[in-house]
Amino acid sequence: MPGLPRVSPVTMPLPRAVGDSPAPGDSALTQALTPGVAPTLARIRERGHIVLGYRQTAVPFSYVDAKDQPMGLAWALCQRIVSTLQRELAMPELRTTAVRVIEQMRGPLIKGDAIDIDCAPSTLTHARERQVAFSLPYYAANVRLMARRGAGIHAIDDMRGLRLAVVQGTTAERLVRAQHARTGFQLLMARDYADAFRMLREHRAQALALDYVLLEGLRATSQSPDTFQIVGPPLSDQPEHYALVLPKDDPLFKERVDAALAEMFRNGEMAALQRAWFQTAVPPFGHRLNVKPSAEVLAVWEAGARYGTASGEAAASARSPNPPEHNAATASQPAAGT
Repeated sequence: MPGLPRVSPVTMPLPRAVGDSPAPGDSALTQALTPGVAPTLARIRERGHIVLGYRQTAVPFSYVDAKDQPMGLAWALCQRIVSTLQRELAMPELRTTAVRVIEQMRGPLIKGDAIDIDCAPSTLTHARERQVAFSLPYYAANVRLMARRGAGIHAIDDMRGLRLAVVQGTTAERLVRAQHARTGFQLLMARDYADAFRMLREHRAQALALDYVLLEGLRATSQSPDTFQIVGPPLSDQPEHYALVLPKDDPLFKERVDAALAEMFRNGEMAALQRAWFQTAVPPFGHRLNVKPSAEVLAVWEAGARYGTASGEAAASARSPNPPEHNAATASQPAAGT
């Protein structure tokens, strides 16, 4: 049913090895209460597998192939984090269970321990940090519009009297709502990226507002990419910073995840993954995005590479200095994120 987690057959949990079985009375709760033990890691060890969230159509970050298997940049980052945890926990048999998640259910599923990491393009905001934790940022993007080529739409000011599609619960929704009264367009709410693009493709909407990279993914993987074009300037003067979503109040688990990401920033693996998913033929359809890392993206990687080093404080410096909900133009709007 829409909004409920869908367990993917990517890899189902395997039985724990005998040596990894908890001693009598040594439950995940007991381990979680033991000083120095991350509750999330204790839960992962007890159940013998890690649960990762993914999206169906968030190309090129988190989506599925023709066999319904998760893939994309954010999913690849999570797979490397799992490999790190396998070594650190001495659990080579640790496997993953994938759960399909829509934007509106991301927070509740993390808070309810239904997923351990959400491997999707999620915008880091102060408002969300009251409910969940975030990893080091790994990408940056701006919200823009996509319209049909030749439609005469060049910016959001051209949308007066027209229909604009947006995914419910995203930063794009908050940004366009901030301009709704001034511009006078009709706002159409979509449940996910595919639904929003379907509105544009079927002429129910004249434009779609979403993060630039996600718009490129939707356009490039459509049957007629040249029919659509991304138009106008960014809808905010601050880029969205993407991070993996983690359980709140588990700083030890966040440290493990951040350390794994920082190593990928330092050794060039992050740049290689970006090239693989953004600058070459993207599976499963073979379309090319040709999106190179922007100056904002490179700054995020540089800051993340300093995490845990003497140059210090990368976790803070990698953060957007002025998250969207703190901009004066949108301070009164409800907080959201991609």
